[in-house]
This record gives sequence, C-alpha cells and structure tokens, in this order.
Amino acid sequence: MMQSLKIIQQKKRAFSIARSMKVQFANEDLHEFDVFILANGNLPICIECKSGEFRESIAKYTRLKKRLNLPASRFILCVAGLNAEEELGLSSMHDLTFVSESSLVKHLATVL
Repeated sequence: MMQSLKIIQQKKRAFSIARSMKVQFANEDLHEFDVFILANGNLPICIECKSGEFRESIAKYTRLKKRLNLPASRFILCVAGLNAEEELGLSSMHDLTFVSESSLVKHLATVL
C-alpha cells in the first residue's frame, strides 16, 4: 500500500486507497482485498499479497477478476519469492498479473 501511495503522489494523481477492504456482492458473496486502489477515475487496481502456498487460490481470483470485469494488469497477485520466469509463466497461464515483492513497484508504475 505504501509503495502505491508513493507512486500516486509522485504522479500527482487523485486517488482513493483502502487496505483490507471488504466487498459484498448482491448475491451475498463476500470478498476482502488486501489493497484496493482507485486512481484518476480509472478502473480499480486490486492487489492480493501471498506468501507460501498460493496456487489453490488462483481459481478464486480469476473468477473475481472476471466478475469485476478488470483486465489482468489491474488484478495483481504479489507472491513473495517469485522469479521473473515464474511471474511471466503464471501471468500468461491464468490471466492475472503475478509479481514478486521486488517487481510490484515497477508494475504499479505502469498501471497508475
């Protein structure tokens, strides 16, 4: 979240940002986003942070991205320890954006 704020402030964008935001859909489905960003009136950016085993959650996030009608670049799974090859492979395979903690800022700079 702090890295997002830094980029947004550097670019002098209007924004809203929330951490641990809960969203309940009309059908009573409840989801929590680790970080949810609205910047400059653009589509939101959702960031989910994972460490350890994350693969069992991929299908859930793919469905949620589709439900929110977001492009893959704006639904980010930040997974600790991924290397560049894993990021690329997982991103192309699952239509989500996978980044590591070290590549998150670079990706955010491109979408904010």
